[in-house]
Amino acid sequence: MYDAIIVGGGPAGSTCARTLRKAGARVAILDRAAFPRVKLCAGWLSPPFWDVIGRAPGEYPRGLWEWHACHVHYRGKQYTLPGHGWFIRRIELDHWLLHESGAVLHLDTNVKDIVHEDGTWRVGNLRAKYLVGAGGTHCPVARMMEVTRPRRPVGVQELELQTDETAVARSRMGSDGEPELVLFDGLSGYGWNVPKSDWLNIGCGTLDATVVRDAWQTTHALLRETGHVPAEAEPQLAHMKGHSYYLFDPVHLDRAVKDNALLVGDSLGLAHPLTAEGIVPAVTSGRLAAEAILAGDPASYARRLREDSLLSDYRRTYRVVEAGRALKARRTSGTRKNGNGTSKADALVARGFAWMFSGARIPAPKVIDFVLDRMEERRHAPHS
Repeated sequence: MYDAIIVGGGPAGSTCARTLRKAGARVAILDRAAFPRVKLCAGWLSPPFWDVIGRAPGEYPRGLWEWHACHVHYRGKQYTLPGHGWFIRRIELDHWLLHESGAVLHLDTNVKDIVHEDGTWRVGNLRAKYLVGAGGTHCPVARMMEVTRPRRPVGVQELELQTDETAVARSRMGSDGEPELVLFDGLSGYGWNVPKSDWLNIGCGTLDATVVRDAWQTTHALLRETGHVPAEAEPQLAHMKGHSYYLFDPVHLDRAVKDNALLVGDSLGLAHPLTAEGIVPAVTSGRLAAEAILAGDPASYARRLREDSLLSDYRRTYRVVEAGRALKARRTSGTRKNGNGTSKADALVARGFAWMFSGARIPAPKVIDFVLDRMEERRHAPHS
């Protein structure tokens, strides 16, 4: 008998377990994988990550690549823009977080039967009052709770590969760890190339999963043309891996908790609605779920998510993206170019994306909310 059973040992589940264990709760984590395990992810951490888990970058004992500039390709132009963050290897981060959690681990274990009876959750031969779904996009707890998904998941083609460190240094755009980003038209997705000493993480993601293979070909062609992929890595790039996950939608929060079962991270669908950053919302939701459980008020979890400053910014970003799509649908003229043939709007888009990629907070949130409310009122006002 445990206080909580967590299905999934990634950052969301580990952070939830660690928060519960620090308060003395008995926690079990189940995961179908045996850790350390490969996890497809660029491994990008924005600055809020360290505050959420209550640790400093210097305490992390594995590979850590800090960056202060990113290189953005957009509509035939290249921009080097300021920013700040870190990259890690997920195989290392997840293993560290899991074993820091203090939970009893049941790894290499498939979760088949989940039963709720007499106020207790039973998973196999384990029982607990609380159940936390942290198993990612295909989490069995999320399937059971039937989360509303207004949109399809984003599609990703990605690979993390090891190659010659000298070759990586020779081909990268900037310093080690500085990301190279390829923005697609209409902000429909982006590609990336992240150098991590003798490792590279390369891939792309699209809002429409049906075009992700074509998007990878576009990304790959640009990286080859610019010489930013070592020739030594090319044979491995013929074996890209695919996966999918859901971006943040306010509707997802409606099914965040039910009958003492709570969903965190990708199980709920909390990735940033524009940049698709997933690790920070994962650990944030894991901590908030644990705090709701410790307060004896699991039903407050959805409210805690809505009131959290990070996820409040995600809601605003979601509304901005939706307003932009509505304006684009009504637009009848193209972007005006300046005398040098460089679109001022394109440069602004590239700069804004780099700013969000750094995990920067939205300034003047009350002003943003006011403007978005007025735009929404206009959009729904009856025409005279």
